[in-house]
Amino acid sequence: MQLKVRQSYASDGPVKNIWLSHLNFSKQIEIFETNFEVAIVLLSGKLSVFFEKEFILNRKNVFEEKASAIYIPRNTRVLLNPKSLCEVAICKTKIDKDSKFSVIYPDQIKEHIRGSLGYRRKVFDILDEDSPSVKLVLGETINFKGEWSSFPPHKHDQNSDSEVKMEEVYLFKLNPSDGFGMQRIYTEDKSLDKCVVVENNDIVLIPKGYHPVCSMPGYELYYLWVLVGDSKKLMPNTQSKYRWLLK
Repeated sequence: MQLKVRQSYASDGPVKNIWLSHLNFSKQIEIFETNFEVAIVLLSGKLSVFFEKEFILNRKNVFEEKASAIYIPRNTRVLLNPKSLCEVAICKTKIDKDSKFSVIYPDQIKEHIRGSLGYRRKVFDILDEDSPSVKLVLGETINFKGEWSSFPPHKHDQNSDSEVKMEEVYLFKLNPSDGFGMQRIYTEDKSLDKCVVVENNDIVLIPKGYHPVCSMPGYELYYLWVLVGDSKKLMPNTQSKYRWLLK
């Protein structure tokens, strides 16, 4: 099972409901989808967004500034006009209902410090349960140098009293960019058990199972996380033998 790609993923592998493109561009592009909702996360650059009026988004990079993003409903035409070389992540999923266009600025991003020594990370919510999206849930995580995230290991691959079923995709970056991290993706019965080396700009697919991540010492590790499921409610289920680490 191929769990790592570069540049883009078009829902043609083990994750069936998420499309993700990582794009650098310096010329105007148009976004219009009839059957998809779209979230565009600015990773770096200065971007003019036109929908009924102009919105300006800025970001130095993912490690030094919070995200700016736009949410685009289906059947909505938006123009993106870069004022510099821009790097974006374009996330989308199929929907069957209308929603509301939204611009998300850095001061609207919810920030959390999670974990304890060895698995501390910064987590930033961009689209959550309260956002205008129909299905898309997304945010960003930055591992402290040499530490873990998505830890203790959790999963969200079935509907039960303790979890809500969701697929997930990660887009990774490293600081400095020549570093690497590791991601293990595994199920309780080990029918899926893969360890993936992640480098700058890798996209990793998480169709099911537990999925902890670690970064090498001296290097920060970032990932954009995109989830789609039966509900927008985040209810991860921590692996039982590691729940003691939550205390």
